[in-house]
Amino acid sequence: MFFRKLALLLFLVSTITNAGASSTDNEMKMTVTPTQAIGGTYQHVRFEFTVGKSGIAVGGGVRLELPVAYLETGPYFWDKPQTDTPGVRGYVKATSTGDADIQIKLYGANGGIIGCNVERGSLKSGEKIFIDYFGIVQSFTWKLAIRVEWRKTEQDPWEAVADFPEIKILSQKAAILLAVAPAEVKRDADFDLAVVIMDKFGNRAEGYRGTVSLTSTDKDAEYPQSYTFTPQDSGIHVFRGIKYKNSGFQRITVSDGDLEAHGNYSAVWESTPKFKRYFGDTHFHTGTGTGNETFTLTAACGDHRGHFITAQGAYAYARDVMRLDFASASEHDGPLMTEKVWEQCQAITDSFNAPGKFTTFFVYEWTAVPREGHHLVVYKDRGNKVFDRREYSTKPDLWKALDQQGNPALVIPHDMWAQPDHGIWENMNNKYRRIGEIYSLWNNRFLLQPADEPQRFELGINNRWSYQYAWHQGHKIGVIGSSDNHTGRPGLNNFTAEIQHASGLAVVLAKGNTREDIWDAFQNRRTYATTGTRILLDFSSDGHLMGDEYTSSQPPVLSVKVAGTNKIVTVEIVKHDSKGYQTISTKRPDSDICVFTHTDKDFSEDSFYYVRVSQVDEFKRGNWAYPINEMAWSSPIWVNISK
Repeated sequence: MFFRKLALLLFLVSTITNAGASSTDNEMKMTVTPTQAIGGTYQHVRFEFTVGKSGIAVGGGVRLELPVAYLETGPYFWDKPQTDTPGVRGYVKATSTGDADIQIKLYGANGGIIGCNVERGSLKSGEKIFIDYFGIVQSFTWKLAIRVEWRKTEQDPWEAVADFPEIKILSQKAAILLAVAPAEVKRDADFDLAVVIMDKFGNRAEGYRGTVSLTSTDKDAEYPQSYTFTPQDSGIHVFRGIKYKNSGFQRITVSDGDLEAHGNYSAVWESTPKFKRYFGDTHFHTGTGTGNETFTLTAACGDHRGHFITAQGAYAYARDVMRLDFASASEHDGPLMTEKVWEQCQAITDSFNAPGKFTTFFVYEWTAVPREGHHLVVYKDRGNKVFDRREYSTKPDLWKALDQQGNPALVIPHDMWAQPDHGIWENMNNKYRRIGEIYSLWNNRFLLQPADEPQRFELGINNRWSYQYAWHQGHKIGVIGSSDNHTGRPGLNNFTAEIQHASGLAVVLAKGNTREDIWDAFQNRRTYATTGTRILLDFSSDGHLMGDEYTSSQPPVLSVKVAGTNKIVTVEIVKHDSKGYQTISTKRPDSDICVFTHTDKDFSEDSFYYVRVSQVDEFKRGNWAYPINEMAWSSPIWVNISK
């Protein structure tokens, strides 16, 4: 009896084990040729799927997903697959070595899923399906793991193959030279200059081996005369121990004979200033916010434009390539932003925080209905909650939830559409809304073809979406810029016609590059916005910095200093009082530097002031011609009159 029971038990264990094994066939295999491709070029890519021991019957098949996107990300990913017209970009076909009839079905949120189904016959172990794609591959470089799943019949669940095939996307030739120096430098003190070489899409040009020469506006500065890039540089070299010998605005120009970059101006001080300028991007998205789900079957199953992007890659790009001082991934509060995913986002954000070098914050985007507006919820500390719009659907709901949580938080309004019933400024709350996003890709030429409209969300006392409307209504809010980038390239500006978006940068005046110091700058509105370049802007009133509020009985003395990234067309001081908005001072320096003071002799009531900077148009030519006039805006200074 014992042995019969033992035999029965062994039989049951064997049966269960074999049943489990039959549901997963690790012999299913997909390979890709070529394994390397130059980004943004036309390629014939062949995917070869080898059938495992389970075989594939009618209704079964294999599917893979290519990174296909839309709107401003379209030029950066693969041509959308199509089966209608051979010879036209994106054409895809499928064949097999057996007698099975293979039918292609294209689907997914963006049409990037290529499904190859067995319509007739079957595929036996060892037989193959060949999927041929003819089109432009993604222009952004990384090692792409192609997501692949298979199923035996239509009734079976999809299963991932054991190993995803990989194709490494390589950069094109060097087309952009970027030189970045600190915004503030002490005279005769060492500082670093980073020189970054990129291709026309903004990829790090790792194969660059050119020789660059350096010159400076400071004739006495100490710096190397030239440098030849090595394989170890991979397109980025940091020059250390550079010194400026003269104060004022100084910069270094870098050239290899074909490419040239005027580095950003540094303000060179006799002694270390109390506050320094730091440049960052507080608003960009990656697929990490949705857990990088395997297949983008619907728009909710992955970030709507950056599903294949990781937060790690985006942070590394902001830090290493764009050389930003601070950055924050701000994933949407969508259905897949679970507590587990939010914890993963926070962990990644924390891992990139390096006090004194690179600062990160914990951010998500509260994506409420249009009248409520979209807002970035920013936390200084880890461990706070995501209050998503499905449960907290109005701004008062969000304010209340943040009050109850009781931890430091900021809520940054993010303007998008200029619609007559815009309600983003309804329900005033200056406790959390200390700063707002006056510029992002929603101002720029791609989403609003054919040209950039940098002042789209600034102007109009009666435009319910504008900052002039908000300030007029009593909101005391500072300004920043940020990108809302969905391509894993935060901080990348439209340096070439192939880069079809602008960046938008947030600039803070802070004691140091740490969470505490930058948070203090946010809270006190010591911020300004640019359209994506490192324009230096200094604005004060009677010694009070931008963002301040103070009382005076005397006409304010307004001081402005600007060092642009190109020739400045105008620097304007805009005033608001009971008569509305008026430009009380306009300078046309015909130079890239402008320094002046202005006394408001008409000061007779509570007023506020802000500075607007506009540079020359720089026309680019691609699919259409478009102007770029880089701009900057200061946060206002509120001056109340003594009673």
